[in-house]
Amino acid sequence: HRSREGTVVPVHTAAALSRSADAGVAAVEAADAVASRLAQRARPVHTVPAESARPEAPETTTAAAPSDPPRCDLVVVTVTPDHSDHLGDVAAAIEARLEPGVLLGAVASGVIGPGVEVADGPAVVVWALAAPGGWVQPFRVWTLRPVSGGVTVVGWPDTEPGDVTLVLADPHDLPASELAVRLSEQRPGSLLLGGLVSGGLGRSRFVVDGRVHSDGAVGVVLRDIDVTALLSMGCSSIGRPVTVTDAVEDRILALAGEPASDYLDRLLASLSVGDLARLEKGGLQIGTVVDEVRDEYHSGDFQLRHVLAIDADTGALTVGDRILPGSTVQFHLPDPIHAGADLAARLRTAGPAAGALLFSSVGRGVGLFEVPDHDARSVQDHLDVEVAGAVTEGEFGPLGARSVLHTFTAAVTVFDQPVDERPEQDLGPPSGGGVTG
Repeated sequence: HRSREGTVVPVHTAAALSRSADAGVAAVEAADAVASRLAQRARPVHTVPAESARPEAPETTTAAAPSDPPRCDLVVVTVTPDHSDHLGDVAAAIEARLEPGVLLGAVASGVIGPGVEVADGPAVVVWALAAPGGWVQPFRVWTLRPVSGGVTVVGWPDTEPGDVTLVLADPHDLPASELAVRLSEQRPGSLLLGGLVSGGLGRSRFVVDGRVHSDGAVGVVLRDIDVTALLSMGCSSIGRPVTVTDAVEDRILALAGEPASDYLDRLLASLSVGDLARLEKGGLQIGTVVDEVRDEYHSGDFQLRHVLAIDADTGALTVGDRILPGSTVQFHLPDPIHAGADLAARLRTAGPAAGALLFSSVGRGVGLFEVPDHDARSVQDHLDVEVAGAVTEGEFGPLGARSVLHTFTAAVTVFDQPVDERPEQDLGPPSGGGVTG
């Protein structure tokens, strides 16, 4: 971002976590910590000339005292189910402390704070963004179910190419996968990020600008704010890509012309002892190719879904999404070595970061890596920022030119720090914001 004079306008973020069992105390602790860090980072630095008697001494810098409260354009709050009944009070306490332009929040089965993933016990995480020159529009989405059948999604905002839509959605209420497909078709050029979060069936809670909701989704549209979306899969492939030759809704009936269960039986019989152990521990996934115009496919080319059931009588496989005949699929297994290396490699591609939001699948964490806080620490260490976010039951992110709903992934929304790359004597024209995926 640049000001009208063409100078770089920095972006600032801050995050904090409190594990207090008292929701009000937790909200105040985390909000006050964020306010202090935002004020420190936004404080201007003045150059102080060295003493004239010591011409060899270098110039020194001192931080100017802040004259106003820190700017805060967006706050994202996540709380564990222990605080679900108090989400409205938590949001009110944070708004009083930070006075954000927009506050977005939800209950999640686990929350992510700076370098930490909390899956058990009370916790409140506050993440704040100050992005001068950016535009943040909040929205609330809900569903209608007409008597004639089907589901209608109401309240989705208008977007423009280059916009970023960040959403926290109910996995039990919103038809998220179908919605992502429809949005990519109807509104190309915009990026859908975020995830499916819930404290459990019937315990979903969302808040946007002070109002608490128990279903649907809440989100914001970001414009003129530089964002990079990074997506890392937690699985590696087994076998070879194969064509779905018969399918009905979410049931795959035939693969390469034979009953799907027969094909899968032969594949599983060929697995090594190590692969069988991964299968027993983490279950089986099936990946669908979104961009079919390729000669070969890699792990990042697939949209993963769980294999939910195998019907030996009919030979059908039931998976977690609709599969069309003619689709190319490949089976996958959870793989902690691949997951860790892939996340690190993708994080190394990011430029200077001002902050990051992380949405990490419930299938990852200690269950996959056998150590705590893996994804949170990786993001924080590689980007050198305070990360925040949630444990999710599905993650929105890019796949080729589209935004889709993923599973078993770590989805990182990186808020880029503008870098002035102009030559010293050539100020050049102001540059606008952009989105990469």
